[in-house]
Amino acid sequence: MAAPAALSAVRERLAEELADKVFTIRAGGRAYSFRYPEIYYETNAREVVRAARKGGSYVLKKSLRLTKIDDTLRGICDDFYKRSEDAHIEFLPCEAEPFRISGEKAGQYLNGARLKEEVETALEGGVWEVCAQPQKELPRLTERAARAQASLLSSFTTYFSAENAPRAHNIALAAEKLNGTVLEAGEILSFNKRVGPRTAKNGFQVAPIIKAGEYVPGLGGGVCQASTTLYNAALLAGLEIKEYHPHSLASGYIEPSFDAMVSGSNCDLKIKNTLAGKVYLVCRSGKGWLKVSIYGRESAVTYARESVVLSRIAPPEAEVREGEEDSVIRAEKEGIGSEGYLIRREAGKPDERIRIRRDKYAPVQGIFVRKPETGAGQTAEDEYAGGGNMGAAGQNSETAGASGGGAGSGLAIALPHARFRFYFGAGTRGCNMRAGAQYK
Repeated sequence: MAAPAALSAVRERLAEELADKVFTIRAGGRAYSFRYPEIYYETNAREVVRAARKGGSYVLKKSLRLTKIDDTLRGICDDFYKRSEDAHIEFLPCEAEPFRISGEKAGQYLNGARLKEEVETALEGGVWEVCAQPQKELPRLTERAARAQASLLSSFTTYFSAENAPRAHNIALAAEKLNGTVLEAGEILSFNKRVGPRTAKNGFQVAPIIKAGEYVPGLGGGVCQASTTLYNAALLAGLEIKEYHPHSLASGYIEPSFDAMVSGSNCDLKIKNTLAGKVYLVCRSGKGWLKVSIYGRESAVTYARESVVLSRIAPPEAEVREGEEDSVIRAEKEGIGSEGYLIRREAGKPDERIRIRRDKYAPVQGIFVRKPETGAGQTAEDEYAGGGNMGAAGQNSETAGASGGGAGSGLAIALPHARFRFYFGAGTRGCNMRAGAQYK
């Protein structure tokens, strides 16, 4: 028999031997099966035929192989692979629950190098099935870790008079513009850039502002309460204050040395995220209240604030003007010297008390209108003596001068820094409660 015919005969015999054979790779419930010619024998048939033609003895050696094994196994690995899915944090600053967190999903894969080794070993040994062991691909972010990245770090609330509608509007508008802010690690928040200019075009209204130590009407009055509330929430969250400015006068809605005034482009509040991950701001306002909450990576460190009044400065002697009836144009107010402290607390360590600032707030001179004496031997004190209590309460120092309770019993006010004493009768306009609290 000619050599080509002999070689063909050997190959046909080997093909018949494999005709009913199936080689199977199983992995995670999936099966990948292969038959001839995907599986075949690798032999020394040429050498055997050559030796037979010379009349020598021969031994046919054969090894079972998988066609294009690298490409075939790569295809199996690609088909089997399932990518892991990280837990997902969705920030919903306008919802009651500001975060929606979806759980993670583990992935799976096959170790290609190990699979090839197992397949080759099985084929060499005449084993017709391989069970590959799937490997689990873990997600980088689990639901538990995601929730730890959206932990409440701090929350701070201040209060105001809802009756001053323009001022309440400005506070709510600033909160709306701040709400939903996300700061990456190392990023700096500028209050002025985020809130924008205090203009009518930007939605702000005219309300009392402090200018040169006086309360005067101005666009955006009340926005400083928003910056102050954010400032305190940032302190309690452990963020770094890069820029702040105190008011010239003490504010009624916050303790001394914890205010943060903003004005135009000259005075800003800047806060840097010095934490390891993102921080999220939720700013909400309601009837008479403003709340700033800061969320971020869970921390073992907490903070508290301490305001210390070092001195009180008496206001100048009140200015008294004559008028048709007794009234208060501007309530007098003490000046204050103060310090602000931040207290750092961590389990297993002593508290750390850090002075963060020292401030001085100017006193306010009172301006009062006094009704002239009405007759010989009778003074305003005689006419309106009848006593009584102060009228409606204001919520902050910027509302000083708002009207108090209407008709009722007489209102008696003693001015500790004036050289006289006078009383308000029924129906006169009241004064802010915080200013009134200074009167004995």
